[in-house]
Amino acid sequence: MKVCVVGAGPSGLTAVKQLLDEGHDVVCYDKNPGLGGIWLRTGDDGEQTKAFDNLHLTISMRLMAYSDHPFQGGRVFYSRERYYAYLREYADRFGLLDHIEPGSEVTDLTRTGRGWTVSVRRDGEMVDNVFDAVAICTGPFKSPNRAIPGLEGFAGEIVHSAEYRNNERFTGKRVLIVGLAESGADIVREIGEVSQTCTLAIRSYTFLLARIYHGTKTTDQSTTRSHHHEMMRRGTDHPSPYESFWGRSTLAKLFFLAATIAYGLASTALGVLGVLRDRITGRGNDSSRLNPFGQPVEPEKIDIDTIRTHENVDLIRTWNQRSHPGGSWAPRGIFCKNVSFIPSIATGKVQLNDAGLERAEGTKVFFKDGTAAEYDVVVLCTGYIRADLGIGDLRVADGNVRNLYRNFLHPDHDGTAAFIGYVRPFSGGIPICAEMQARYFARVCSGKQALPADLDKRVAREREWGEYWIEFSPRHTEAIPSQVLYLDALAREIGCLVPMWRMLLNPRLFIQLWFGSFNQSCYRLVGPHSLGAAARADLYSEPVDNRRFVAFFLPLLQLMPSSVHPKDYA
Repeated sequence: MKVCVVGAGPSGLTAVKQLLDEGHDVVCYDKNPGLGGIWLRTGDDGEQTKAFDNLHLTISMRLMAYSDHPFQGGRVFYSRERYYAYLREYADRFGLLDHIEPGSEVTDLTRTGRGWTVSVRRDGEMVDNVFDAVAICTGPFKSPNRAIPGLEGFAGEIVHSAEYRNNERFTGKRVLIVGLAESGADIVREIGEVSQTCTLAIRSYTFLLARIYHGTKTTDQSTTRSHHHEMMRRGTDHPSPYESFWGRSTLAKLFFLAATIAYGLASTALGVLGVLRDRITGRGNDSSRLNPFGQPVEPEKIDIDTIRTHENVDLIRTWNQRSHPGGSWAPRGIFCKNVSFIPSIATGKVQLNDAGLERAEGTKVFFKDGTAAEYDVVVLCTGYIRADLGIGDLRVADGNVRNLYRNFLHPDHDGTAAFIGYVRPFSGGIPICAEMQARYFARVCSGKQALPADLDKRVAREREWGEYWIEFSPRHTEAIPSQVLYLDALAREIGCLVPMWRMLLNPRLFIQLWFGSFNQSCYRLVGPHSLGAAARADLYSEPVDNRRFVAFFLPLLQLMPSSVHPKDYA
């Protein structure tokens, strides 16, 4: 097929790569002067949504990498510049630049019979090209949400986080920050360091996840299949619409659970011995080492420039309890994988107001708790508008990607239209989600992947499940509660999920896939475009944490390092 890809950011790049792997003729249009999307920075992008100067990834490079170009190194948090360099390396390695036309803005999509007419503006001229299929990869973060009730009368400067680059313009000013997301956490910290006064105004509490535990480990190392399956099934009557290794067979599931117990018990014993060995030998106590941010291990930190103190950890604990009223076995709202702002709240450098905005008069803002204060500038960390998702004839109902099959494939266009990279895992990376979606879409275009006959029923079932798990963040329709369950389900359909019998006959593989840290190289072990020995080597390059086996019968401990109290996980 001749396929059009719109957008050359991380999602568009992998879409081009997977389509080329299936032998398609691919053209990628992007309005930017080069590849990279929000990661590409140019001198005149001040009004555009871009990654800010000092941004660091909220998950490690292991999970922000593609499975066909795995990160060669430990679990570290890359800066904005280093991640952009990785994207360039990926594009260069697979010759993707030959298929990208920068400076080309797609203005319209028209359905024509079984194909699509794509209207492109380039150098001030309009050009129409015909394609068999189209993949929209521009992401959900395009239209900043600026219409915030209560700020209509504010006479000072209002800035959205999409335009934020650094804290220089806020030096010595009275700043009100409205809302909190992962970028907002960094913005709160940076502005709090230079402003005269700074207030963070929120309406609800976002579940916080520190990026580091035990001083040297990234929290995403504790992302395991065993934990996600336990978390998404315990205490709920909502069956998962996603299939894993055992599919829908009760007998196969019993065999799998039996192996889980047998291999888990054996590995727990080995894990206890390993922990004892580490305690006796003092392994891992070298204070000269660096943490995943490249900062000294001592004093111990839980995030960038964030020392693990009782004040900081207790504030995170209280914050998370407020994020889930009544308590919950599993978080049911979008995560904020960044707690670097917590010291600013704990020390009073940034004042917290959770009452909500009431009104603004001139430069004075009134809150619903009866307090008021004067501000020079308001910074909005209020997310993006998704009500009008799509281009021309290609639209998503209600701007909600849950109305698409597997949150990406449009059910009304015979498999010729996809929105790739529009999902955002509670904890995990968008690039690997985009890659798996693109692999599926490329095979549909090749005629190798048949769409389910009951497509609409499946969409409805997945939408209901997603809405249940996102109860405390209903506006985030792009959020998916479990990257692991979602990707495994896609992999099962694609044919790249390791067969259960292989795991049962290979204890090392079973332990690595079920109890080990999630690593997307698992989707290159078998199936189409597998990488064989290279994928196995990458998968086994991360030893399974001994502590995880000590906590074998207490799966909740796998989440405790960041969500409750780091020192509780010993």
